[in-house]
Amino acid sequence: MKVSKQAIRHPVIIGMLLIVLMAFGFYSFTGQNIEFMSDINLPSIMVLSVYPGAGAEDVEDEVTNILEDEFVTLPNYKSMDSVSTNSMSVITIYYQDGVDPYDQLEEVRYRITTLLSELPKNLEGEPIALVGGATMLPILTFSISGGKDLGRVTSYVQDELLPSINRIQGVAEVNIHGKHELEAFVQLRLDDLSAKGISVTQVFTLIEYANSRMPLGSAEYQGKTLDLRYGGSFDSLEDLKSVTVGFTAQGTPIRLEDVATVSLRYPEMTYAVQSDNESLLVAEVTKRTDGNIVKINKAIRALLEEEEKRIGGALSFSIIGDDSRTTMASLYTVIRSGLAGILMAILVIVLFLGDARSTLIIGFSIPLSLLFAFIGMRVAGITVNLMSLSGLVAALGMVVDGSIVMLEQIYRYYRKGELTVLESIDRASDEVGAPILASTLTTMVVFIPIAMLSGIIGMIFKDIALTLIMALAGSFLVAVVFVPFFAKLLLRPTPPKEKNRRFNRIMASIERGYTKALAWSLSHSAFILVICISVLALSAFTITKVGFTFLPSTDNSDFYVHMEFPQGYSLEQTLERSAFVESLIRAEVEELQDVVTYSGMSDMFLGTGNPSLAYSRVVLVPVAERKRSVHEIMLTLQALIVNEVPDLTIRLENGGFDKLLGFVTGGGGYGITLVSEDLELLFFEAQRIQDHLQHDPAVVSTRVDTSFDASQMVLEMDRESLNMLGINSYEAALTSRILVEGMEVSTFTDKRGNRYPIRVGSDATDRPFTDETLNSIRLYSMAGSSIPLSSVARLEVQPTLSEINHTDRAKTITIGAALVDEDTSLVLARMNEYLEAQPLADGVSSLSGGVLQLIEESIPPVVSALLIAWFLVYTVMVIQFERFRQPAIIIVSIPFCIIGVVLGLLGFGSTLSIVSLLGIIALGGIVVNNGIILIDYVNLLRRQKTELTGDAGQKEQESKETLCTAIIEGSASRLRPIFMTTITTMLGVVPMAFAAGEGAEIYAPLGQAIAGGLFTSTLITLFIIPVLYFITERRILRRKAERS
Repeated sequence: MKVSKQAIRHPVIIGMLLIVLMAFGFYSFTGQNIEFMSDINLPSIMVLSVYPGAGAEDVEDEVTNILEDEFVTLPNYKSMDSVSTNSMSVITIYYQDGVDPYDQLEEVRYRITTLLSELPKNLEGEPIALVGGATMLPILTFSISGGKDLGRVTSYVQDELLPSINRIQGVAEVNIHGKHELEAFVQLRLDDLSAKGISVTQVFTLIEYANSRMPLGSAEYQGKTLDLRYGGSFDSLEDLKSVTVGFTAQGTPIRLEDVATVSLRYPEMTYAVQSDNESLLVAEVTKRTDGNIVKINKAIRALLEEEEKRIGGALSFSIIGDDSRTTMASLYTVIRSGLAGILMAILVIVLFLGDARSTLIIGFSIPLSLLFAFIGMRVAGITVNLMSLSGLVAALGMVVDGSIVMLEQIYRYYRKGELTVLESIDRASDEVGAPILASTLTTMVVFIPIAMLSGIIGMIFKDIALTLIMALAGSFLVAVVFVPFFAKLLLRPTPPKEKNRRFNRIMASIERGYTKALAWSLSHSAFILVICISVLALSAFTITKVGFTFLPSTDNSDFYVHMEFPQGYSLEQTLERSAFVESLIRAEVEELQDVVTYSGMSDMFLGTGNPSLAYSRVVLVPVAERKRSVHEIMLTLQALIVNEVPDLTIRLENGGFDKLLGFVTGGGGYGITLVSEDLELLFFEAQRIQDHLQHDPAVVSTRVDTSFDASQMVLEMDRESLNMLGINSYEAALTSRILVEGMEVSTFTDKRGNRYPIRVGSDATDRPFTDETLNSIRLYSMAGSSIPLSSVARLEVQPTLSEINHTDRAKTITIGAALVDEDTSLVLARMNEYLEAQPLADGVSSLSGGVLQLIEESIPPVVSALLIAWFLVYTVMVIQFERFRQPAIIIVSIPFCIIGVVLGLLGFGSTLSIVSLLGIIALGGIVVNNGIILIDYVNLLRRQKTELTGDAGQKEQESKETLCTAIIEGSASRLRPIFMTTITTMLGVVPMAFAAGEGAEIYAPLGQAIAGGLFTSTLITLFIIPVLYFITERRILRRKAERS
């Protein structure tokens, strides 16, 4: 190969290029961003609307439906999901793959502004549109505790701590849970209002108008043009108290303080955050897309330590969740696997070559190939994360293949002593340069379709595919440029006397045995084919019994306990019961590091408030410090809580990567979504499926995402009475809302810069709502007469839905199930049998949910990628051999790797997953390398040996004998490099297959699949390829003889 010849004849240039590679490689690696996983975000935008006091059905009808009808016409629209709950609507708009949601954000916000007139007037602000995704999940969670005055703690956190954290580079936002903030509360006294004849809405409107400031434009003043601003806002509580809300009959002003009690107070909490019965604040830090999680969290930890010292321990900070610890632990695990793989590969080279210099040459090829990959990663913007490092570890055994073939061929001529070092390198590079290029390309091209996949699977596998491609491309340059360079540099002019090593004797014995076995196989080719095909068919059948999941579940040392108490529970009741559940967790989980319980809210986006909901985040000690896995702890805890708290609906959810994937995709485990416009029928069918699922042996718990057991009080107004009395319906509703729950009317900033919301309520706000309350609420007609609310309204209690879900505007209910393990195939099979025997009612259809939806969406693109990869491999080989049949022979050997994949997964107790499928795709490019090396050398021997003489029959006989000799000699002579490349590749991924620790569950099946597939495919292809080659080439020779 010309480039190899130039490399050994221009050592200064190559030496300088080597220095440049090392400098830029180290620079690229040290400047890389570090994170657990690259950004996994489907292109989506979330629209959040808050409709205080509205039930789920009202939110759906008055907010969600209106917005959905408009959003469905958005450009690049793909699909849409929505959740309507009490007081809140959350709509998620999904766009086509490749669309940047930030480019669509302005269009969504514009559509919202056009709909404001159709939306309810008492929405809490306008609907908010923001880009959703995994970056909204916190990277660091810590608690702030100390003292019982949470108000002062909140002031310190917001005024001093948060600004310091926000200044740290890469921090996006800090959210505080459990904070206590002062508000200006106007408590209207109903008796005083009634006595003075003042309406509630009158007070509400006058407060709003009295607190005004606005720009007035510009004006000429003393020869200058200045901006003019109207400043009529409150700057003290006294200003608020002195607002005139009416006049007496004598014309005396009635001040607000005459009919209300105005004070600064901490509002009653709608939720609580506690740990071990102590109230505390919890801060959650999110990062920007380009933020370095390790640097951010390290800076925040240092800041908290400094703050704790500065305030003398008055407050204490406790880290609840630190993704940087999980990230670094996972990366260290995969790095350890990589280092072990390098060591094992080098030991194999020492064993085969038995020469320190040659081992040193091959040893150089690994880091040099990785330096090429680091440069490529920096240029492509790939971060150092679990998947990119997994790609590099998987490549460790592959990157030495080309170098081994090149060096082994150089040594073959060098040891004979007939050629000089330069001549040995020249001849070897001419003979194996093209096969090395072909074998490298065949391995690289299988990852091209993987790198081009879209959706969730593309986001997960893009980094691993690109790093493998870069490392392999670098390995080719190392093999044809740097290996000849180092060989020229390190090899002595005269070869050392070859030692009669025991290993060499063993290899010679293996080669002789292989020669005999191959000769027998060529004479019994039909029998060999039948045996191989039978084993392949058995493996294909066995793989259906392995089980399937999307991604293996990880152990990141944390999980969540979701609690749903009976509808109607007050916050106090929920707080008491959730504290009991927390006590059970503390008593049962010896491996506990910390637990924080959130009562009165769910862990949905922005924590949807509901007094009957609660959840606990349980943090465990690291994996290395405990014997039980997080899954074992969760199963034990699930059974304990169900037995101890019978009125509780509980769901345990794994944290870490499982939660990240569930957040992006809408949940994990088994799931089935029912679709219908008839809500009652939909709920009936959902309950029937849930009842059946609960009895499945693989199901731990089930959950339906809505229920009819919620209730709401409804004030049914007498429309005719309202019209006759001249009472405005909106005014009646607004009055009721203010007096029953209170409403925020405005804000004011005092002279010290403190900002306070102004909330108007009444002395009936904190009292139970009864028929007597209706009598105390007064409405005013157009004639000015006072009328009790009870005369135009009646109070009813009606059943309602707790949550209404839509998928593409159709009503849906999803039934989810937590499973005892990650395999969903058995549950799916049993549910399909059940639905075939007892189909869904007419008008109800079903969609897959949870992990099943991910699997259904991922399998077709993965199969397409597999077929494209095989086609590209075949294309490269056709170009290499300039023939169609011989590449087809090598392609036939690929399916035999399935045998080893099945054995590898079964041996480690793993299920088939998309990671395992990635291993199968990778094997399609790896296993053909042996065939390329073998057939290319056999072709070379045939060209050297074939001499056609005599008549046609003699030609056929001579050609057949020459063919057999070339196949046997060529295969035997390639046995050593095939063994070396195969074993180094296998041992390079074996540590990955055995890896244990945080995050190892994700990439371990890749090593298991590659190692197992390589082992069996190599053993079988050493016979099947020569046999198929012999059959096809013998047929060609016969045809040539017949024509001659």
